[in-house]
Amino acid sequence: MTIRKSKTNGSRAQMREAILSGHYLAGTYLPSARELARELDISKSSVHNILKLLQEEGLIRIYPNCGALVLENGADRNTLKCFFVRPSDYGTFRYLPVTAELLQGVAAGAEKKNCEMYVSFSDSGRMTDEIIARCMAGEIQGMIYLQCSNFKELCLPLEKAGVPCVIASDHRGNENAVRTFVDYRALARAAVRHLVARGHRKIGIVAGSEKDFLYSEMLAGFRGALAEENVLLNPEWVISGLGYEQAADQVGVLVRKLRGRELPTAFFTVRDYRASWLYEAAKRLELVIPKDISVISFDNHSWKGAEANGLTTFDEPLRAQGEAAVELLRSWVATGKRPESLEFKPELVERSSIREIIG
Repeated sequence: MTIRKSKTNGSRAQMREAILSGHYLAGTYLPSARELARELDISKSSVHNILKLLQEEGLIRIYPNCGALVLENGADRNTLKCFFVRPSDYGTFRYLPVTAELLQGVAAGAEKKNCEMYVSFSDSGRMTDEIIARCMAGEIQGMIYLQCSNFKELCLPLEKAGVPCVIASDHRGNENAVRTFVDYRALARAAVRHLVARGHRKIGIVAGSEKDFLYSEMLAGFRGALAEENVLLNPEWVISGLGYEQAADQVGVLVRKLRGRELPTAFFTVRDYRASWLYEAAKRLELVIPKDISVISFDNHSWKGAEANGLTTFDEPLRAQGEAAVELLRSWVATGKRPESLEFKPELVERSSIREIIG
């Protein structure tokens, strides 16, 4: 007994091949059901059935009263062609050094992968829905957030909708996300050990709010390293809560906390702009760095005077993280599988802000 393919199945194969071969280009609409019925010599109802099956395959999307939009073809499938970038999730960009470095890394990654990127500075509450719609329409293949404080409300809905989403330089501990990140606890431990190796046993820290994940992790690593090295923790030398507010007199805060007290021989400053505040506070108190106070810091981006002032600091690999985020997104699109996150380890940039204590 010979089994013959139905005319409808044959027509579906024709339509599928026309899309995959690029005869119907991604981003364009198919001819009307009436025209397709005439070309394929089948009924309009058969055409509608074929279109529904092609939509289930992910080749087209049917929009009532508009038509059938071609989403992809053979040459475009599993290829990262264009993605969306959002520099923040809170609509404010005071802290530009991180944003600029990450954007340059993402741009370099896009150039290497020969793909385009859209950048938006909007904090519209409808942004997530717009990204999903653009991805479903085949305009983009994924999303990169430059850091993200709200994974649950911003990234998770994208993943649930089938939109690949990567966080570049995650600073909130979003372990459920695909991300590039730094282990802040390990970084703080490395800073303490570097100071201890140079003879320092009286060590303080200058950081931001302990409610912030980055600073809470740094402080936990700092305290843990002191305990491991059997170095006494003096609560007066733990100066936290100094935020990135240019209008506030953070230098004055440091002067008041340091004046008339026993001082540590060294401070670890979490981010270089806090090191700049410490340098200015030391100047007002007539202290010399590193003769009176040694300083080691973290980021190598947020203080333009860091190199000129000899600041020893760990270089936060922002550009590398941005570029790697593009590769993670490309891999996700190419394989359809969620890739593993990537950890980056900052390298120490040694200058002259640490005095070695002998004996």
